[in-house]
Amino acid sequence: MRTRLDRPIVVGLDGSTDSARALRYGVQEARRAGCGLWLVNVIHEIVPVAPMWPLLTSDTLVDVGHELLADARLVVEELSHSTVPVEVETALGPAVQILATASERARMVVLGHRSAGFVERLFTGSTTFGVIARSACPVVSVPHDWDENRAEQRVVAAVDGSSVSSTVLAYAFAAASERSARLEVVHCWRLDPFYSYLVDEWSVEQEWDAQTHGTIRGFIDEWSGRYPTVPVETRLEYAPVADTLVRCSKDADLLVMGRHGHGGLGLRMAMGAPGSVTRAVLQHARCPLAVIPVGGPAEPDDDLVAATSHAGGAAEVDAPESR
Repeated sequence: MRTRLDRPIVVGLDGSTDSARALRYGVQEARRAGCGLWLVNVIHEIVPVAPMWPLLTSDTLVDVGHELLADARLVVEELSHSTVPVEVETALGPAVQILATASERARMVVLGHRSAGFVERLFTGSTTFGVIARSACPVVSVPHDWDENRAEQRVVAAVDGSSVSSTVLAYAFAAASERSARLEVVHCWRLDPFYSYLVDEWSVEQEWDAQTHGTIRGFIDEWSGRYPTVPVETRLEYAPVADTLVRCSKDADLLVMGRHGHGGLGLRMAMGAPGSVTRAVLQHARCPLAVIPVGGPAEPDDDLVAATSHAGGAAEVDAPESR
């Protein structure tokens, strides 16, 4: 896959209302960042054919994809007043693999997300989660209740106290600055129920609180000097991680978290199975969720792009979801 655009925003389109929502979000971000859009329609090579569709072929689907992208281009031109350059591509293959490959040349990947039921979350594959697990750049999932005309001027960054926190905050500070928003830095954890029977939970909470303040403050100070106009609030909560982040996502413009499954403040921080927090927040977040791959320290040369300048070599921390 190739594009003439320099670090565009990739939007995955499939003709659904979810992808239409992702397209509108992508236009907003492209206008804000002054970059182009790369619209990708993916057609799986294995096409299920029902008896009522005897003439359905991959060529037919490619033609449909071309029409879809042509319509999407018109939408971008209308929403951006023809100020956002657009490239379109119809690709044949697995959606996760195609979009992950496109992410290697992108500023971010934007996908619309449809919330699933409990059983589906446990046992069914998800394109959005699959792309998040493999992407070389940030992936933004846009929930069904996102309102493009509503701005809260509030960005939430979820940090776990590990070195991942620096990259998450680099992205979050830049996003807050672009939006003239305040930044709310959230760190939360809860002792695994198994250990709560073995230790004094109150003492553990006090020890965690004392240790965490300095650690999180250090990460914030690392980036606040670069963005002195961004007001910052820190919230530390001894509470279930996923539930707290979902609650914080209400009335926010963006929730930022790292693709990381383990905390860095000691062995007591049990985040559950790798990817479990990301999966839960992805399903229930009330605002767009940006998941940042982490492969090394950020170089503060180009705002949001800098936060993931080393992402191409990122190790997989959240376990990929099988398709």
